[in-house]
Amino acid sequence: MRKLAVTLWLALLAAAGSGQAAELRVGVAESDAPPIVVINAARELAPSLSYDIGVAVAGKLAAKARFLLLSRNRVEPALESSEVDIVCNANPVWFGDADKLGWTRDVYAQVERVVTGNSLPRQIQSQQDLAGLRIGVIRGYSYPDVQSLWQRGASVRVDHPRLDSLLRALGMGAVDAVITSELELAGWARSHAAAAQHIKVQPWQVSIQPTYCAVAPRSRFSVAQLNQAIAELARSGELRQILQRYQWLTH
Repeated sequence: MRKLAVTLWLALLAAAGSGQAAELRVGVAESDAPPIVVINAARELAPSLSYDIGVAVAGKLAAKARFLLLSRNRVEPALESSEVDIVCNANPVWFGDADKLGWTRDVYAQVERVVTGNSLPRQIQSQQDLAGLRIGVIRGYSYPDVQSLWQRGASVRVDHPRLDSLLRALGMGAVDAVITSELELAGWARSHAAAAQHIKVQPWQVSIQPTYCAVAPRSRFSVAQLNQAIAELARSGELRQILQRYQWLTH
């Protein structure tokens, strides 16, 4: 009887341990703007696109999502050290250590556009139309489609930590143009309706880039498991519903 009791106790401990292990640690770059990332007053991730996708993916893995906010400079180190399992809204082109990480299938597309003040006399229809301008971008992010302008000194890169400070700088005349995603710009415009009347989305589409989840080397879940979870979300229509919730129009 005693042996049976001990065996049962060990089984319960094992089950509890496996339950604790069923946790998906989702790293979130706090530099991403709403609606991709929304941070509440308690410095926690609030309902947002990243939150909803993290919870949905974890659910398909029979796991619980735990979110860790990371500064942009902490994203790669946190992945490399497997402090987090995944970071989504990511693309290998944006990472200096992409070859050290795993990558899932695509989740959704990010469309980058140029935003200027209404008073800018020129239209931005190509990279060359940005020549001579001060271009505001997010610090630590890569912009391969306009990098050559900065490298040859044809324009000036101005770094800011977040989109809201970039658009304030645009309104104050501290930068001439801002590069941002349509999704983040739409989120900002909904919260800043008056200021949004004074900006113009230029015709040139800088890039259309798919986003993926970057996977840590010692992630608790494999790339194959994560791909299956994302595929199930796409197949069931859940992913589309999440994207539509944030007025995202697929391209």
